[in-house]
Amino acid sequence: MRKMTSRLQLIHLTVIGKDLPPATIEFGDKLTVIHGASDTGKSHVFDLIRYAFGLDKSIDIPDEGKGYQYVHLGFATDGGNTVTLIRDLTGGSIGVVEGDARELITEPPAEYLDPRHVSKDPNSASRRLLSLIGLDEMLVRKNQNNDTRMLEWRDVVRLSAVDEETIITKRSPIESGQYQHRPVEAAIFRLFIQGDDDSGLVPIPKSAELKKISANKLEVLDRIIADLEQELADSPPLDQLRDQLARLNYSLATASDALDDVSAARDGLVAQRSENANALADLRERHDEVASLGSRFGLLRSQYDSDLSRLEMLSQVTEVLAVGEEGTCPFCGAQAEHQHWHELDADEADAATFSVAVASERAKILALRTELDQTIRAIQTERQDIEMRVGSLIDKNREITAEVRRLDRDIRVPGSNLVPLLDTRSDVERQINTHQRLQDLLALRASTAQVEKPKTSTEVPIAASDLRQFDSIAEEILRQWSFPSGSSVRYSVSERDVVVDQRPRRTRGKGVRSILHALFNVALADYCLRRDFKHPGFVILDSPIVSYRQAGDPQLTGEDETISANVVDAFYAYLQDGFHGQSLILENKSPLSPLPKGSREYFFSGAVSSVERAGFYPVSVDQGH
Repeated sequence: MRKMTSRLQLIHLTVIGKDLPPATIEFGDKLTVIHGASDTGKSHVFDLIRYAFGLDKSIDIPDEGKGYQYVHLGFATDGGNTVTLIRDLTGGSIGVVEGDARELITEPPAEYLDPRHVSKDPNSASRRLLSLIGLDEMLVRKNQNNDTRMLEWRDVVRLSAVDEETIITKRSPIESGQYQHRPVEAAIFRLFIQGDDDSGLVPIPKSAELKKISANKLEVLDRIIADLEQELADSPPLDQLRDQLARLNYSLATASDALDDVSAARDGLVAQRSENANALADLRERHDEVASLGSRFGLLRSQYDSDLSRLEMLSQVTEVLAVGEEGTCPFCGAQAEHQHWHELDADEADAATFSVAVASERAKILALRTELDQTIRAIQTERQDIEMRVGSLIDKNREITAEVRRLDRDIRVPGSNLVPLLDTRSDVERQINTHQRLQDLLALRASTAQVEKPKTSTEVPIAASDLRQFDSIAEEILRQWSFPSGSSVRYSVSERDVVVDQRPRRTRGKGVRSILHALFNVALADYCLRRDFKHPGFVILDSPIVSYRQAGDPQLTGEDETISANVVDAFYAYLQDGFHGQSLILENKSPLSPLPKGSREYFFSGAVSSVERAGFYPVSVDQGH
């Protein structure tokens, strides 16, 4: 059975200070909604979570939070372990405590994590959190040259936690707004969609690197070219050398005519000797095969002889061991009164039948042995013939070798006049070859000096089948959110965003833009959770339904475009009952309908005298409000 990918389950967010009541939020298993007036601490909750995760160096504390010292973020892993991250509100490292810690601890945490992402340190907060969901040491493409970097925790959180300003922006949900980060942001999205990283990419050299490599090559080529030019300092030009080579070849051809007949005869003898050597090899191979067959057939004949001997013994034993009506049993030695063979229903013809069978088997084996003897004699005859032919070929090759040596002596005498010509030709050919090498190196140097810009692309290809599955899940979710029926959803690679009913998200009003941004984040999480791909397992959305219209309100368009109230109710219902992960929603507007059963709700009224909770931080008497 496939092991499920680990997720994180947020348990609580608690801010504590000495002699102050804790400010805490307990997260529901599925849906948690914090709503109420502005400036009551809803967005501050979002900032505190990011700060506890080590994503921000510092955090602004409102006046009502003065005196508080630490933020505690508790979460559970799929293994059932509970972990609490503790961080001083003034900054610094992140303490790690096993278990659910919601009060001031008396002893320092056993372990501290660097809040920065440190690629070489597995104990930095980023890498530790990534390891909990199986994403540590994953590599993503960071530029068009296929350079890669390690995935960071902030990369993951950006796709699962969206603040109030980002959720209504026209910018792509996968982008941070920095143009130079577009390739790596697309690669991060591809990692979630396809479930694998970019560790297999081959880097493409940059133009500067290619120029540096070219300069190094040119330096080597220049040294080689200088050596060749020095070697050819006293050599004639190439065209003169080629004319001299033609004259030398003519002189050699004229001088060698006298040797052609002798050389032809010698070549014929060498060819015949080679054919004889091949024939000898074939004969020896066949001789070995025949010898092997003879040995095996000899063993088979011995087996036949042994079988005949046993059959002869059985024939004799049948007569000797015949059982009579009186006397001791020849098989077991029992006396007549203790024998029971006569009680058996025996057929008197059995002995005769057995004798006939023995005789029949003996005749069959004799026939086989006769055929085998004929085969063995044929093999012996072939073996003798091969040995005779081998001897004949060996003698023939000795004669040929002697004749070749004689012809070599005849060639050597007149050929002595050719030696100076041959030496001169070799020297001329060497100089011509050096000239040609020099020309080739000069051409190579010219091409090396021209550095072509490598072909690169900023596009990050994503498998169409995976995108179709993502589109299907997003469309299913939008339908459950009671968005206008028949709405089609697809992820546009060019827009890097969802397109609903052929309209890119960026062209919609801010109310629809925010809910469609939420659709992207929820659909991505559900896509990963359904396919058991790696994902933190939660989404945090600040003001996803910031603008909606109630029954009877006019339907608006353009930048004032809003969503209907029934979409809001369906949105919360899905996150509690249909979503496979955990969600935290922060909203100014309170839900019109009661939240789904099982969800957790916090209302920050902003009013000190209200029976409801005023804000994230408890209101003390000393604060005077």
